[in-house]
Amino acid sequence: MRARLLIAVVLVLGAVTRGSGQQPTFPSRVDLVTVDIVVFDRQGNPVEGLGREDFTVREDGRPQAIAAFEAISLQQSTATSERRPRVSTNDERPDAAGRWFFVVFDDVNITQFGTARARETIAQFIERALGPGDRVMIAPASGGSNWIGELPRDREDLLAYVQRLQGERRISTGADRIWDYEAMGIALGRDRQAEAQVARRYVENGLIQEAELSKDPEIRDNFRDVAPGLQAIRIKARQTYTEARSRLQVSLGTLERMAAALADARGRKTLLFFSEGFIMDTTLANFRTLLQAARNANVAVHFVDVRNPGGDLGQPSGGADAGRIVQDDDATISMAFAARESEGTRSVAAETGGTTITGTNLLPQLTRIANEGRSYYLLGYSPQNTARNGRFRKIEVTVNRPGVTVRARGGYFAPSPENETPRPDPDALNPDVRAALDSPFGAPGIPMRLTSYVLGPQVGGKVQTLLVAEADPAPLRLQARGGVYAATLDSYVLVHDRERHSLERNERIVELNLPADAYAQVARTGIPLQREFALDPGRYQATVLVRDRATGIIGSVRHEFEVPQPREFRITTPIVTDVVQAAAAAGQAPRPVPIARRAFKAGTRIAASFEVLGATETAAGGPQVSAAYTLRRADGTQVAASGPQPLKPNTLGQLAVAIGILLPAGASGELELHLSVRDEQAVRVIEHVEPLSITP
Repeated sequence: MRARLLIAVVLVLGAVTRGSGQQPTFPSRVDLVTVDIVVFDRQGNPVEGLGREDFTVREDGRPQAIAAFEAISLQQSTATSERRPRVSTNDERPDAAGRWFFVVFDDVNITQFGTARARETIAQFIERALGPGDRVMIAPASGGSNWIGELPRDREDLLAYVQRLQGERRISTGADRIWDYEAMGIALGRDRQAEAQVARRYVENGLIQEAELSKDPEIRDNFRDVAPGLQAIRIKARQTYTEARSRLQVSLGTLERMAAALADARGRKTLLFFSEGFIMDTTLANFRTLLQAARNANVAVHFVDVRNPGGDLGQPSGGADAGRIVQDDDATISMAFAARESEGTRSVAAETGGTTITGTNLLPQLTRIANEGRSYYLLGYSPQNTARNGRFRKIEVTVNRPGVTVRARGGYFAPSPENETPRPDPDALNPDVRAALDSPFGAPGIPMRLTSYVLGPQVGGKVQTLLVAEADPAPLRLQARGGVYAATLDSYVLVHDRERHSLERNERIVELNLPADAYAQVARTGIPLQREFALDPGRYQATVLVRDRATGIIGSVRHEFEVPQPREFRITTPIVTDVVQAAAAAGQAPRPVPIARRAFKAGTRIAASFEVLGATETAAGGPQVSAAYTLRRADGTQVAASGPQPLKPNTLGQLAVAIGILLPAGASGELELHLSVRDEQAVRVIEHVEPLSITP
């Protein structure tokens, strides 16, 4: 979908400048290999107080000089305000944001039996293992919406999101079931014994009636075979293996994308993969690419096995091998297959430096992993081996303290010309864009801010919602041609739904053609981007991403908002702005333009406008509603005010409110605009606060 952004002639009432962001303390160099390390004492507690001189790092057995070192201690994270920001920005560095935990719910490999246990365990982890200031991202493996929250402010939202997660895997519980591991061996022609075992089960469960001795020695010596039935078994095995392979590719692909999305974040990254497991299929290249992405991003994947240790019907212990007439040794075979069904998941955990969490009580092990993230060490070194050959390089970290255990990444893949400059796929999403959209952090390449306006009702019980973003043009390569500044931007908008699995998407190409005066204005206020959606009532998180085609620089920001019921007594989100569009025709009023910024120059006149919806209708006529406002400083001092004023419907029957406020000259600091709307008939009052600030 293509769009050309034209900057209209508007009356500019004010502007705002952007401050500089926090600078990193850990050096960032292309050749620097970073390693996060947790050191445990004999009781399993993290060891603190170590210095650079206590560590030795070897790569492929050769000692390396430690170029950077930092001890991280997050015994108590700092929680942000309980009030969600009216405007979200991307100027916060991810490594300065406290502890992050990344949860992937492997819905494609979780059954209905595992769903309840997974939900309960994730909820317990959030409620009991995490503390104030901790941040969580939860995502299903199959895609769709994900959710991000901070504790304690977003605890209820996170728990509500967890309860709507649902496993999608359907396992045959009949006598014709073939295990994924068996199916892989049969389909690939690698496991004749597995074929014989399935054939014997089919015979003993009455699925195959015509039996004859096979000419195959291995099958003949162990079990009976059925000539027509053997072909049916192979067809069933190929079908089962195809389905298992498809699920495996989805899970591995999601883990790889998550690792890539976290690559730019400094520090320890813990990814908890809740799953019933998947097989180890060495024919898939996804295993290697996932391990490479995880090691290069310094991500440890922990496999949380949510299968019921008792083995309910429908889980890997159900099916033909649990029937009444099978042989006694099938119980042993079932246990072996149960382990092989999760062999691939266990391998991913081990190879990325994570662990496998299993058993009847998962929370203590999850709590231990959460505590590991509170105290750790971050070091970096420039490898002596500068060959760019793409080979795996083993990392070994030791500490000169007796009786301690060291956990660190096991190595990384060296860069190579092949994996540095892959052949682009014209139909695939740009990998940097994909990573930024998957990341819970805002991409800071282009400074951005984002806000939402929830407006009036739409058909089908939906509500009109407007997302407004502003992007700083300073990092863009705007080319002046004939007095016009031009650039081409790719823009992406994702709207995540907390209540549903759906994900709203909007992609556009934005072509900027700015005359000199418009360019000067945009340089002060940002490039405006607006997207409109019709949404169901509920909670949402929106991501807006912008990429400059000329430079590849990316900026992205995420914002949370709520859509109320369309018919309830409420006001639309107030438009507080210093930009007013000229009237389209004589007799019409100028139109306030929605903006994202909330900082205005002293002495500027601003406008605040909104509509009142759902007021009680009287028997004699329309609703009786009044509105008042007060502009206050942070200390409560009143700057401007208006007492209750009765509202009358306009020509469209709307109860529209328009307020003009002159900000005091010479003032600066934080302000709050308090709006009060009263339904006189039902004696209901709406109190709404809009934060803003004055700059000199």
